[in-house]
Amino acid sequence: MNSLLEINGLSVAYKIGKNLNEVVKDVTFSVDIGETLAIVGESGSGKSTVALSIVRALPENAIITKGSIFFEGKDLLKLDLKSLRYIRGKDISIIFQDPLAHLNPLRKVKLLFKDLFNDHGLEFDLQRVVELLNKLKIPDPQRVLDAYPYQLSGGMAQRVFIALALAMNPRLLIADEPTSALDLTIQSQVVKLLKEVKKSFKVSMIIITHDMGVAASIADRIVVMHNGKVVEEGPPEEILIQPKSDYTKNLVISARRLYEGGLKWIS
Repeated sequence: MNSLLEINGLSVAYKIGKNLNEVVKDVTFSVDIGETLAIVGESGSGKSTVALSIVRALPENAIITKGSIFFEGKDLLKLDLKSLRYIRGKDISIIFQDPLAHLNPLRKVKLLFKDLFNDHGLEFDLQRVVELLNKLKIPDPQRVLDAYPYQLSGGMAQRVFIALALAMNPRLLIADEPTSALDLTIQSQVVKLLKEVKKSFKVSMIIITHDMGVAASIADRIVVMHNGKVVEEGPPEEILIQPKSDYTKNLVISARRLYEGGLKWIS
């Protein structure tokens, strides 16, 4: 398969006072066209920092100290802001764990889509948006479009967020902890939806999660991160059955205990 995204030797540090705290250390991996890659690790492992580095949306005190991020042959770290803005939201989209925190509460959903079209110099296409909402199985799209984000349930807000991320037909969709702010029933629905998105929209995906069960249920390949480093990489069946690192073994054991304690592996 051909690589859509290639990250080579990426290192990121946060400036705290006069000190640099390195949180991502020499990370290397790729994402193939049509592939879903899950990056798994506990809070503070560096996985979300990697995701934000791809679209260069890091906090102001973050510094990419070395490495390269190639997307369709272009090094994203060397692009000017104008070129980068064209890629963000159009070729690469990102969704976050708490959609209500990232959707403007003063703008109705329809206006959020209009803003997105305007940002990319396109005329707003209501029919296309309604078709997209229908495709994502959002009931009564017109009602949702006329609603404010805070009037939507957590699961519905996440679906709207995913719709916004898909509106420009991106090549790569990054989902940063898309299920962690949701209850277990809605988590299962969102994972199922992301699987359907991959199939229907033929989009490559990076799923950022601390949940090995979520990763195993959706990913073609899993990258495990710990203390800013990649400690293991492989297909889900290999990671779950024969984990190589002690850290991965503990993640798998914890996930098994959780799901055996009353939950089911999402399928």
